[in-house]
Amino acid sequence: MTILRIAHAFAFGLVALSAALAQTAQGVPGDIKNFVTQYASATNAKDSARLRSFLYSKSLACITPENKDYYDEMASHIGEPIPPNYKFSVVPVNEGNLKALEGMGQRWTVKPTQELHIDYQQGDDVGGYVVYLIQENGRWFYDLPCATDAAIKEYRDNAAANEAALAHYRALAAEIKEPLRSELLDLLRAHETASATDRYHQVTGQDTKTSMYVINALKTEGR
Repeated sequence: MTILRIAHAFAFGLVALSAALAQTAQGVPGDIKNFVTQYASATNAKDSARLRSFLYSKSLACITPENKDYYDEMASHIGEPIPPNYKFSVVPVNEGNLKALEGMGQRWTVKPTQELHIDYQQGDDVGGYVVYLIQENGRWFYDLPCATDAAIKEYRDNAAANEAALAHYRALAAEIKEPLRSELLDLLRAHETASATDRYHQVTGQDTKTSMYVINALKTEGR
């Protein structure tokens, strides 16, 4: 599903679990620490306008009245809340990741100079964000790649089918009856998403992919 693939890849945060070659937080400049604090706060508030204010000027310039629908959709896929116990690090830019994004129809106006990794764990759930950084006039910005015309067209061509698929998973989540519903919600509140997915799969017989999407829909519903 194209929209999910793109959204999960970079919509104001790329999921990442590795911090190889990372500098320690103690060695990160104070201005980056302040950026992380502000970014986490805006993410947890689901404040798309504030998150967009972190964008590098040349990334922001890619958003036009003609393609605003695409970027608004991407921004709506803000990820999981960042808990207070998060850790962060700055790593050299991974050229392979940049090329992967380019292969998904994204282009860089200016290549980022650093990768900021924000990682966290709650219970059994682990997650994180990667934010590509660039510095200008002493301030750090989020350097987001711009979508090509082909990527935007693909999004629009697939939008109806993707929304129908998501609606299907939301409907399955809404149909979960008691006592299973409470059991799954308890697991999600305890940050045991994998266990909730396995339990739903075991009880309903749905395949693994469907189970993952239904549990994600249930998690979103329960926020």
